[in-house]
Amino acid sequence: MTGFDWAGLSAVSNARLDAVPEMVGHALRVLEDLLEEADHACTFTLVNGPLTDHDVVTSVDALLPRRCRVSRLEPVTSWSTLVREALPGLFIPTRQPRAWAEQSPARDLAEALTQWTLALLGRLWADSAESWSLTVDTDDWYEAAYVDLVVREGDELWLLHLGVSD
Repeated sequence: MTGFDWAGLSAVSNARLDAVPEMVGHALRVLEDLLEEADHACTFTLVNGPLTDHDVVTSVDALLPRRCRVSRLEPVTSWSTLVREALPGLFIPTRQPRAWAEQSPARDLAEALTQWTLALLGRLWADSAESWSLTVDTDDWYEAAYVDLVVREGDELWLLHLGVSD
């Protein structure tokens, strides 16, 4: 699926900006379903909220689940690179290695959904948008493995959570 310009599809380029988060949510839910296996459940979410008092940490804390808080925000040079490196590879189930081998139909579908998601996110966020990798402290349950990305676009913060529990 490399080399295809997903952002060039009219479904992406003509999508109303207010509809794009929901479109991303649909793509993430399909990826969750596709990658699910016994004892391997993904949770992929996208939430947003205002940047309050120009304090990124406080604003991100407000986006996190109850009993979770920011432990560390580490700047990343490219939000799209972080997402591309995480999806789908970090979340591929291990029980059926042949089903998930490179260029298998399931892997191709997961990679295409990743590219579709990236194209949609590109409508929300400029390539140069300030972004951070997030580490979470919690007093409760959180996914066993996760990649959390925080992106600032204007006066708004976005939290993309990509997690898996085994």
